[in-house]
Amino acid sequence: MVQISKVLVAASVAGLTAAKKVFIDNDGLAPLQVLFPLLAGWEVLGISTSFGSSSTVDSAGAAYDVLTAYNLTSCIPHYVGAQQPLLRTQDTFDTWQSLFGELVWQGAFAPSYEDLYSWDNITYNDSVPGAVALIEAVKANKDTDPVYIYAAGMMTTVAQAISLYPDLVKDAAGLYIMGGYFDQQFAAGTGTPIVNDINTDINLMQDPEAAQIVLTANWTELYIGANVTNYLVPSQELYDRLITKAGGYSVLEENSYLEPVLNLVATGNYTENTSEQTLPFWDEVVSAFMVWPDMVQSTTNFSVAVDTQFYSPFYGSLRIWGSEFAPKGQITGNATIVNKIDDSRFYDLLVSTYFMDWRQYCEVGGPVTLEGY
Repeated sequence: MVQISKVLVAASVAGLTAAKKVFIDNDGLAPLQVLFPLLAGWEVLGISTSFGSSSTVDSAGAAYDVLTAYNLTSCIPHYVGAQQPLLRTQDTFDTWQSLFGELVWQGAFAPSYEDLYSWDNITYNDSVPGAVALIEAVKANKDTDPVYIYAAGMMTTVAQAISLYPDLVKDAAGLYIMGGYFDQQFAAGTGTPIVNDINTDINLMQDPEAAQIVLTANWTELYIGANVTNYLVPSQELYDRLITKAGGYSVLEENSYLEPVLNLVATGNYTENTSEQTLPFWDEVVSAFMVWPDMVQSTTNFSVAVDTQFYSPFYGSLRIWGSEFAPKGQITGNATIVNKIDDSRFYDLLVSTYFMDWRQYCEVGGPVTLEGY
């Protein structure tokens, strides 16, 4: 029988008495993106899933799988967010590529993209769109415990919410985003296809207009993951830690609860894994430093904007300036870009979080000890 860890539950319940709150929008939810906030004692008020790196149905399917695997569906609502960019279409995406070069990763705009999921097999809250759910969550808590917003895909859902409710930016506690690379031209131009992919800012490029609206709004806090998220990656050392913690690779194959760990280590041999299986921990890194800000070791404040000129090779790219050099002829926002975090702590949290049992979280308010660990 699984025993409840009194220490973990007590810590979680104590945290919930003054829990920070977050609403997440993503185009493909990763388990740790939601588990890290829960471990830190935060309350996840909702998840919306949007078009972007995945089709809307695949984004919804990925989130449904995560919430179902960890039995979180009863206490974390799941909504569908933006199903297309504000202006960009398949045609304009293809036209821009013909002018300025094809992207290695094109997400759901890729001509060969095929849906993996069907709406028939996904359950979600269809009472309101994701943007409306976000607004309602922010408004309900603005006077007591303002909500943080974490956008880890296109900025479209957040832009929709701002359009419907401009006070969102002052009523929310702040915005954290995954994306916003800068000074990446050399790496993208000289590297292998996967290096080019990693240095391409698809989250902003798929909907530049939405990104400009969101990143230049007057947020109380705006944190951009940017380049730091590319530096924390899987390794053979990490695979070995996870496999040893599990008690062997065969345990990962046999224990369905540990399937997310099996998906992470894949073959268990870093050199045999595909480039897709060794991508950086993009979303997880931002989730971690959002809920554990003491993990951040270096930041820089910039004025920021997104290039929205279609006939530009930098369409959809983040532009940064020192505040004294920011252009006067366009709207810019103020952002904190994270340069360095405590890498070792991140990997330690990754390993420990995967080997907690989250299936009773909605009942007890915290993880429980996973039998055998």
